This record gives sequence, structure tokens and C-alpha cells, in this order.
Amino acid sequence: MATVLLLVIYAAFISLGLPDSVLGVAWPLMHTELGAPLSVAGLVNLVVNLGTVISSLLSQRLIRRFGTWRVTWASVILTSLGLLLTSRSHFFWALMVFALPLGLGAGCIDTALNSYVARHYNAMQMNLLHAFWGIGTIVAPILLSRFFESGRSWRDGYLVLALLQAFIFLIVLSSRRLWKDDDQERDSITKEDAKVYSIPALLKVRGAFFSCLAFAFYTMEGTAMLWMASYLVYGKGLDASTAASLSSMVYLGITAGRIATAFIADRVSAKRMIQASQLMIALSIIALLPDAGIWLLYLAIFMIGFSLGPIYPAMVRQTVSFFHPSQSVGIMSLQMCFCYIGNMTIPPLYGLMSDLFGQWLLPVYLLVLLALQAMCTQMKNHLCAR
Repeated sequence: MATVLLLVIYAAFISLGLPDSVLGVAWPLMHTELGAPLSVAGLVNLVVNLGTVISSLLSQRLIRRFGTWRVTWASVILTSLGLLLTSRSHFFWALMVFALPLGLGAGCIDTALNSYVARHYNAMQMNLLHAFWGIGTIVAPILLSRFFESGRSWRDGYLVLALLQAFIFLIVLSSRRLWKDDDQERDSITKEDAKVYSIPALLKVRGAFFSCLAFAFYTMEGTAMLWMASYLVYGKGLDASTAASLSSMVYLGITAGRIATAFIADRVSAKRMIQASQLMIALSIIALLPDAGIWLLYLAIFMIGFSLGPIYPAMVRQTVSFFHPSQSVGIMSLQMCFCYIGNMTIPPLYGLMSDLFGQWLLPVYLLVLLALQAMCTQMKNHLCAR
């Protein structure tokens, strides 16, 4: 029964990944049809992340009141509704409104399932959980690229994704009997909630502030996911279907990287994993700069995703090992907030800068984010080692 429930949870995490990649792939066609500037994709992304921050802050109370199972199926149907309404949007302001349920659904399900799996399953299964998020992010761009190749609209792609979300909703809804520990989960979360430190107290913990900043600058993943297709269309001159296929390599790489992490995490320290990944990211981004052939672009973009994949789980692993157990839960929740705030601000900032300087700026922008993230990681390692 535990294995069947784990498969249901994996399916729910696929649903978390499906909406994350679709906007960046569809935007080169969406913005022309809606009459919106290319750069305002960052504003849509900001609304999604605002919804995610709000639901994350409310998630503990919602889980305590309704339980993990109810929060999960409600989150899935909320994102399905957001995708459906987006597919019917004919104005940019409507797109902004319908982006909110996508964010509200994502924040709660992320917190609920991470908490449940951490309590009831082992570290490998936790890493694989995030790999299934990657599978969701792969499906959307591949699906949309096929729709573009056949001359169909981005609206059809959004509609099919909404139906996939609805199917996953039915799977989760029918799994009620498998969630035997749901009430115990609510009780344990309530007890832990009472021990959470204040935000100022957490930021004063040695290394905590730089740890949170490292999560904020990890938004180079979100920036690449949102803007890679636009960079390939307007910076490299590729058509929308080819750009969609190429940008899917980011998501494929992230998934492959996280699966690899699941099998080697016990033999390689988190510090070494992060350092090696950062070096590989730098080399892969540099490969985007020249006028490379199509196959080098495929390889470079895949390696960007592959190298990004292990960093997030490794940073989470460091949080548990660097900080006292009474503080690590609070610091981890603060890291998630910094990560979401980074996703709200850093990709939109690139949109504004690309309006001024052009889409060729993306590799340079990613390198700057990587340098900042590496500096914060190094400061965290130095302070926490003392």
C-alpha cells in the first residue's frame, strides 16, 4: 500500500511540474496573439510566484485543518482550472488573473507532499519525488512543440495540459484509503509549528542569511525555463517549434540530474556536488554564446539543466547538516520564501533588461546569477564550517 501511495504522490508531483514550463515555451506565440510585449512574460511569472508565496505561508494551517490528501487534490484541480481559463484568455489582463490559481495550487502541494514524503519515506525517494516534477516540466514543452509543428494553437496545448491535470486530480481523489497517516501528519505539523523561530532570529543564525540568498539566486533555473525559448527565437533566429524542442532540454536535463543525484547522494558530499554542478553550468552557458550548430545547442541546454538538477536537493541536504534540528525547519521554510521571492523578481528583471539590450543577454545574465549563487554558497560553507 505504501508503494501504491508513493506512485500517487509521484503523479501529483508531475502535476506540479506541468504548469511550470508551459509559459516559457508558449510565450513567443502567445504575446503576439494577445498583443502584449515580449518582456511582460516576467509579470505573468511574478503573479504565479506571488500566488505560490501566499499559499506556502498558508499551507501549514491548511494542512492542519484539512490534511495532506485534501490539500493535494484541491491544489491539482486549482492548477487545472488555471490552465483551462488561460487557454480561453483573449486579453493580457485575463492572463494575469488566471495566473494566480496556478501559483496558489503550486505552493500548498509543494509543502504538503514534501512534508509527507520526508516523514514517511527515505532520502532516495525524496530525490526521485523531485525528478517526477522534472517529468512534468518535460511533458509540457514536448507537447507544445508537437502542436506548433502541426500548426495548432498554443491554446490547444494549454487545454490538453488542463485535461491531464484533471486526470491526475481523479487519481489523487480516488486514493483516500491510502492516506492512513493523514491525521497523524496534521498533529505532528502542528507541534512543529509551535517551535518555529522568528524570521529575525533565524537570519542571525551563522550562515543562515547567505544560505537563503543562495536559494534566491538559484532562480537561474526559473529564468532559464521562462526565457530560453524566447532567447532561441529572438536571439538565435530559430522558429518557435524548434525553440520549444530545444528549451525542453532544460527540463530533461534537470530530471536526469536529479535521478543521478538519487543514486550518488550518499557517496558524494553536498558541498562537492554543488561545486561540480556550478562549474558545469558555467561551461554549458558559455557554449551558448557563439553561433553554434543545432546539436551543440541541444547539448549545451541539456547540460545546463543536468547541472542545475542536483543543486537544489544538495542545498536542502546541507540545511539539515549545517543547522541545529530546532532551527533547520524554520531556516528551510525561510529558504523556500527567498527562492519564491527570487522567482518573482529576477526573471521579470531579465524581461525588462532584454527590452533594453536584446535577447542575446540571457547567457550573460545567467552567468551573473551563477556567480552570485556561488559566492553565497561559499560564504555559507565558510561560516557554517566554523
